[in-house]
Amino acid sequence: MSDFAHAWVGLAVLVSLPALGCGRVASSTVPRGSMANAAPCEGSQVIATDVNEDGRVDIEHVERNGRRFCTKADMNFDGKVDVERFYEGDGVQVATERHDFDFDGRLDQLSFFQAGQLVRKELDTNFDNTIDTWLWCDSGWVVRAERDRQRDGNVDVWEVYEQGFITEAKYDDDNNGRVEKWDSFRDGKLVLTQYDDNGDGEPDRSHDMPLQSMGQAEDALRCESGK
Repeated sequence: MSDFAHAWVGLAVLVSLPALGCGRVASSTVPRGSMANAAPCEGSQVIATDVNEDGRVDIEHVERNGRRFCTKADMNFDGKVDVERFYEGDGVQVATERHDFDFDGRLDQLSFFQAGQLVRKELDTNFDNTIDTWLWCDSGWVVRAERDRQRDGNVDVWEVYEQGFITEAKYDDDNNGRVEKWDSFRDGKLVLTQYDDNGDGEPDRSHDMPLQSMGQAEDALRCESGK
C-alpha cells in the first residue's frame, strides 16, 4: 500500500501563463477531450489484497501473459478504484497512472512516464470528465503548461516555466486562435503585461507592474505523480 498511501486530493491551481512569440499559436499535439475512453485495467490473473481487513479488496495487481500489467487501488476504502497504475513490458517500470481525486468513480488526472520519469500530466481541474489542463515535466519540475479555460476543447492559455517558476504566459482571451495578451514574470512575480489592441498579432501596448504592486511570488510548481 505504500506506493499509493498518500493520495493527493486537491488539484493545483495553475496561474496564467506567458510565452515568447506572437501571433497565431499552433495547436498542441497531445490528445484533447474526455477521459471516458481510457482503456480498462483488466487481465487474466488478479492478485487481490484487503489492506484494512474489512472484507473488501483494496488493491489488485492484474497480470497479462505472466507479467504485471496494471495495479488498481481503493485509497479511501469506499469500494471504488481511485488509482490505476500501468506498467512497461517488464511489469515493473511505470508507464502511466490515473487518479480519481474527488472519489466519484471518474478519472481526474492522467500521468505519463518515460524511462521511469514523469514527463506529462493531463488534468480535469473542474471534475467534468474533460481534460482542461496539460503539464510538461522535466526533472520533477513543470516546464510548460497549456489550459482550456473555456472548456470548449481549445487551448487558450500557454505558460513557460523555469525550475518550476512561471516566466512567461500568453492568452487567447476571445478564443479566436490568436494571442491578445502576454505576461512576463521575474522570480515568480508579474513584471510586465503586453496587449494587442489592433488585432495584428503583435503587442502594441505595455503595462509595467510597479514594484509595490507585484505582491507575493508564485510558488514553484513541482511535477510529481499524483500531485
